[in-house]
Amino acid sequence: MREKIREIVADVLEAEPADESSFADDFEADSLLVIEIFSRFERDLGIKIPQDELTELDDLPTAYALVEKRVAAEDVRG
Repeated sequence: MREKIREIVADVLEAEPADESSFADDFEADSLLVIEIFSRFERDLGIKIPQDELTELDDLPTAYALVEKRVAAEDVRG
């Protein structure tokens, strides 16, 4: 799962982020790119992510945690 998350982020940012990289500071990712990352997570991973979690996404560890939380929630509801 983490490799797929990394692939999605790298594709959207058009760069290979390190775990400690800030999407905003290191890759100048604006809100539109963050929305694109979220959209790709939802489409490619089959999960729903609440819009209020958009502000939390700025690095890979946060992305991993958000996706894993949503996958777990989907499994519970599933």
